[in-house]
Parts: sequence; structure tokens; C-alpha cells
Amino acid sequence: MDNKDLQEKENKAFDEMRHTDKNLRKRRDDDDIAPQRNRLWVWLGVLVLIFILLYWLFAIGTFGDLADWFNG
Repeated sequence: MDNKDLQEKENKAFDEMRHTDKNLRKRRDDDDIAPQRNRLWVWLGVLVLIFILLYWLFAIGTFGDLADWFNG
């Protein structure tokens, strides 16, 4: 009986460690992709790129022609 109880305790401890390791690994992987403090800079960069794209499209006249803002 002692051997069986010991094995159950070991299995329970192993399961707890495995679940803890999965949670830590998932959190660490998320932080490696984009840490919380850098997500603001990522979104700021995306917004800047969108504004550059819109400026370029207006500069070459594509949006102006589509929106019928230009005469001619």
C-alpha cells in the first residue's frame, strides 16, 4: 500500500509540474513574440505605416480619382 500511495503522490506531483510548465512556457512564448511594453510600439508602427500608405495613394491620385474629388 505504501508503494501505491507513493506512486499516486508522484503522479500527482508530476501532473502539477507538467501543467505549471505548460502555463509558464505559453506565457514565455507570448512574451517572446511581443512583450507587453512593446505592443504599444507595434501598434504605433502599424498606424504610421497605414498613414504612409494613405498619403502615397492620395499623392499618386488613386483615391482622388476613386472618390471623384478631382475634376478631369
